[in-house]
Parts: sequence; structure tokens; C-alpha cells
Amino acid sequence: MAKSIKYKKAILSIIIFFIILSSAMTGCIKVPIELYGYIDKNGEWVIQPYYHAALPASEGLLAVRAGDLDYGKWGFINTSNETVIDFIYDEVGLFFEGLAPVMILEDNVENWFFIDKTGKKAFEKEFKDAFSFSEGLAAVQSKEEESNELWGFIGTDGEYVIEPEFTGLSSFSEGLAMFLEGAGSAGLAGYIDKTGKEVIEPMYTYARNFQGGYAAVKLSADTESNDWGFIDTEGNIAIGLTYRFTKGFSENLAPVYIGTVLNGAWSYINPENEIVISKGFSEAYSFSEGLAAVQTEFDIGTNWGFIDTTGTLVIGGKYAAASDFREGIAPVAVIADR
Repeated sequence: MAKSIKYKKAILSIIIFFIILSSAMTGCIKVPIELYGYIDKNGEWVIQPYYHAALPASEGLLAVRAGDLDYGKWGFINTSNETVIDFIYDEVGLFFEGLAPVMILEDNVENWFFIDKTGKKAFEKEFKDAFSFSEGLAAVQSKEEESNELWGFIGTDGEYVIEPEFTGLSSFSEGLAMFLEGAGSAGLAGYIDKTGKEVIEPMYTYARNFQGGYAAVKLSADTESNDWGFIDTEGNIAIGLTYRFTKGFSENLAPVYIGTVLNGAWSYINPENEIVISKGFSEAYSFSEGLAAVQTEFDIGTNWGFIDTTGTLVIGGKYAAASDFREGIAPVAVIADR
């Protein structure tokens, strides 16, 4: 997936460059700006597009950024568009277990910590990086020198449940979490249980969380190889490693990329490895609450929308960006007039 995004962003950059060049020659530079809001499953606005970035809903709160990437700040609002937690953070994660990871940048140093729904710091301990809680645990990167900035898991009291001894971790899902053995491009991914015990040996160059009993994995470091597929919770190959890219199963469907990077598209398969939705999409997300965000074609225009499990586009491809439905709403972006 990273390779595909890289190529597409390169193409998009070229398009934007010529738009800017053409405008500059006429004395007027006009660059598209995306503004985010939230829609319901009828495509009606719940929160009008006002924010520069937005994350899916979590425990009744919406993480949004006011201001551009260079100067904007993150905070949390409710579905009435009322500020619940002030816009003071440089990065945030989602609320789970009543807590959310947030980051404040000080002297070019990232300081991650956890807050509750009032915005109060949940505990004093801070981290170099942190993920949202999942299944009672949160993956964090230690700031302590003696831990060599390794990753471990904390409980909701901030105390380590699994000591920091991993070069990389994912959140727990279905009782398992991805861990990284080794660093950088030489690192290999496997899976541990909630005691920190290795249950699937590290042998994959890329690995995603378990969803619906399967995890998407890639075998080799060769980005041109078609060797993404799925394993089960025992580490057995459930769906052969034959795809260019894959994403997680949800609601018995998973997005898979078929074809070359520059001449391919996303479809959806079922656990039997049968193509259920064959329409080719430029980008496709896993299903959430019966809908999946898809990009109908690669273009600088507005062509993101949502399909149902039959592949029908039920919320038209008219957005500049879109993400998952959660709690009945989804963040989407439109191109703002300037």
C-alpha cells in the first residue's frame, strides 16, 4: 500500500505543480484546500466542513484539527460542534477505555501522554510515542534511557503490563498484537499475546492487526512482489500470499489490490478468497458499520464516497477525502473556496 500511495502522491504533486505554474503565469495562485466535517449514513451533514483534519468518532467525541498542519492544533468536540477539550495538542489519538493519547511538541521533542474526557492528564508518565487503548492495553514507546526507547504495553493506570523490550508494536486486536524484531528495513514482524509471549514467530516484513480472525501480512521486502496475503491466529496461511497489497477483514470482506502499482485497482474478497466486489477502486478501506470508504478513481477532483457490502455506491463519490463510519457518522472533506 505504501508504494501505491507514493506513486499516486507523486502524480498528484505533478498535477498541483502545473496548476500552480499556470495560475502564477496569470498572476493568481489558487491551491485546493480541504475542509473536514462529519456526515451521517444518509450523507447529511452532522458537522459542517470547517476543520483542517478530522478522525473517526470515539466514545462520543470527535478529534479535529483547527488550522493547517504547520500551525494548527488538535482538540475534541462533540456532535453538536461544541468544544469539549481545548485545541492545544500537536497530535492526538482516539478515545478508548475513557482515555486518549495526545502529544505536545516542546523544543522539537514529542511528549505523549494520556488524558481523560475532561482533558485532565490521566497519569503523570509521559512517552516518546503512544497508541490508543485497545482491549485494556496501550502500546507506548518509552522515553527512559535504560529502556533504549523500546516499546511496551501499559494498563489504564499507566503502569507497564508488558515491559518495553520491542522495537515496534501495534495495538492488541483479538488478543494478539504485532511486534517487531530488529529495526528498520531489517525488522521482521510476528505476534505476541497479552502476557508478552511470542505466539507467531517474526517472519514478515509487513503485518497488520487481526480482524475477523485473519491478519494481512507481506512476506518479502521487495515492494514489487505480489506476496501480501492473510494468516490465521495460529500463524497458518489462510489466503495465499499472492496480492500486491491487502487490508484487514471486516464484516467478512477485505480490500485487496490486484495488478501493478500503476495499472491495478482495489477489489474485495471474502474469507474463501473469492472476489465479491469486483469493481476496481483507486483506493479502498475496510468496512465499518456496513459501509466502506472508497475512491472511485484517482483524480485531483472529488471522488471519494461509500459503498455497501454489495459494492453499490450509496453515498456518492463527491468528497475530497473520507474515512470510517463510527457511531453512525464519518469524517469527510470537501474542497473549500478560496
